[in-house]
Amino acid sequence: MRALGILVLAIATLFSTACMAPPSAPAGPRTIILDGETIDEEKVGKFITWRCNDFVNGGRTLVEVGYLPKLNIFDLGFVLFDGGNTGAKTQYHRQGINHRWDWGPNKTDYSFVIKPDGTGLFYDFSSVPKGAAKKANDVYKCYLQKA
Repeated sequence: MRALGILVLAIATLFSTACMAPPSAPAGPRTIILDGETIDEEKVGKFITWRCNDFVNGGRTLVEVGYLPKLNIFDLGFVLFDGGNTGAKTQYHRQGINHRWDWGPNKTDYSFVIKPDGTGLFYDFSSVPKGAAKKANDVYKCYLQKA
């Protein structure tokens, strides 16, 4: 009976570990579309990206954020939605030890922050009075994509 319990625990551990594995990076150079403009990795250099899924359940990529290190004169970053290659241009910067992306019609309507432990936090400031406190709208688990 004890051996059966150990076997069940081992299988459950393997299953939960497999579900939490970081999503893999796409093979080869990528092309993304940001605010209608096509950006090709072969022309601008490798993107630095984090793929983010549901914090509790894992699953498919819900948000991908990144930046273009070779073009980072203007701190050009991006956010891609629903695991696809289409999204928005952002202002990327480091805020202390966190990575941060801001975007939207007023440039700061939306924010995505990644903490050093990989926790991703999405904020929607579009209807929040200026200077008001705000909790994250959504929480993700994010994984830096290896080249």
